[in-house]
Amino acid sequence: MSRSRKNIFLVIFSGILTFLAFPPVKLSFLAWISLVPLFIVIRDNNRKSSFWYSYLSGLVFFGLLISWLVNVTVPGSIILVILLALFYGLFGLAARIVFKYSMDLLILPFIWVVLEYIRSHLLTGFPWGLLGYSQYANIKIIQVADITGVYGISFMLVMFNVAVYAVIVRSKRKISYMMSALLFLIVIITYGVYRLDNFSIWGKPRISVIQGNIPQKFKWDPGHAKNIIEKYDGLTRQAAGDKPDMIVWPETAYPYLVEEGAGAVEIEELARDINIPILAGIVYEEKENFYNSAFLFSSRGAQENIYNKIHLVPFGEYIPFGKYFSFLRGYIDKPIGDFTASDDFTLFVLRSTEYSEVQKDVITHTTLFYKFGVLICFEDIFPYITRRFVSEGANIMINMTNDAWFGNTAAAEQHLQASVFRAVENRVPVIRAANTGVSCFINPTGKILSRVADNNKDIFIEGFATENVQVTSLRSFYTKYGDAFVYFCAFMMVILIATEWFLVKE
Repeated sequence: MSRSRKNIFLVIFSGILTFLAFPPVKLSFLAWISLVPLFIVIRDNNRKSSFWYSYLSGLVFFGLLISWLVNVTVPGSIILVILLALFYGLFGLAARIVFKYSMDLLILPFIWVVLEYIRSHLLTGFPWGLLGYSQYANIKIIQVADITGVYGISFMLVMFNVAVYAVIVRSKRKISYMMSALLFLIVIITYGVYRLDNFSIWGKPRISVIQGNIPQKFKWDPGHAKNIIEKYDGLTRQAAGDKPDMIVWPETAYPYLVEEGAGAVEIEELARDINIPILAGIVYEEKENFYNSAFLFSSRGAQENIYNKIHLVPFGEYIPFGKYFSFLRGYIDKPIGDFTASDDFTLFVLRSTEYSEVQKDVITHTTLFYKFGVLICFEDIFPYITRRFVSEGANIMINMTNDAWFGNTAAAEQHLQASVFRAVENRVPVIRAANTGVSCFINPTGKILSRVADNNKDIFIEGFATENVQVTSLRSFYTKYGDAFVYFCAFMMVILIATEWFLVKE
């Protein structure tokens, strides 16, 4: 095998290994070694080749990871993969500079974190498939996210990849690299065990989520609107039997447009009948602006509050710089909305009454009030949005979404990964109500308590689930200080590179 073919094989292999760490395969342990083949290639090539080999690895990883996007837009998915892979290429270029000048390889985790952060914010940002997300089911490891955010988990994984690489190529510093990685891992696990053992609950409001499983082709078909209402009505009445404090419908569950001053009659009547508040996803028009919204209806059927989505989906809910690029609508193979973004982090109030039997025939009750924020669609993949809600006083976060667009793919489970980290980062429960799944309850430690499921299947089924949501009074370092860890990584990256460069010049 020629050298170039070997390099191509290794970088493709690296991309595949990283993909396999994510849903649908979920071999999370592979993320601890998946970058090693890429490092081997970068070590033996110049800057230009390192960039393109790394770019190819990124094309493979992102091409496989978000292959489900072709169900929405083929040209859009191709363009997105091409753009996302650039961050792999830039990492490869930076890594080559580190290798060439024999700099400390522990610079690489800092570089990776900074690039992930830039990818999460540049233009509209797309923090999907961050390396740390691969560990969402490893509860003890991810607890440190309440300090570092998901980026701390990415840092740890790259650090371990560096250590394994150093051992394989017999680096002079292989022992120090491996010891550093193991020590860091031990600290993280120790912190995780401590945090899990010191977790207190001060309230348990009871909430139900509804999963309607409405096919995307029927959602806005007037001929199916009545059937959609009947399905949500039936599931909601069943859920009411669990006596929840609130029932949550998914994003845009209500099949009619609600105009300013008008109401959602069917939901209002239903809330009165069951005497339980309902939070529902609704398309709302106000002053000729259209919003992707969440409406809270009280147990009396009154509209209590409205949240309008803040972060819209580019080329899905709007055209970026639409004044200049409106012509793109003719080249995208799915209809594009014309929604308006809000900037109001609206908080809702949930009332919960808890009953307890003190002695025989003596029952007391306590009424608690909780504040909660709503994340619509993919807003939960952006850490800053959840953090802002919690900073404003939210005790609970609710994600209402509709992933029916993407078919029976891994998109729903990959989306769930983000919700798990938002819960851990801010120490709040995250409740998910998804049209086709995954609808579930996540406690503040990131543990998934229950899902809407049928015969071990949790997407493209209809049903409901009810859970006593665990609310804690703990406010995390991440909520208070945000991405301080990322800023630390950027600072250390500059300092280490400058120091190493000075030593090389000497």
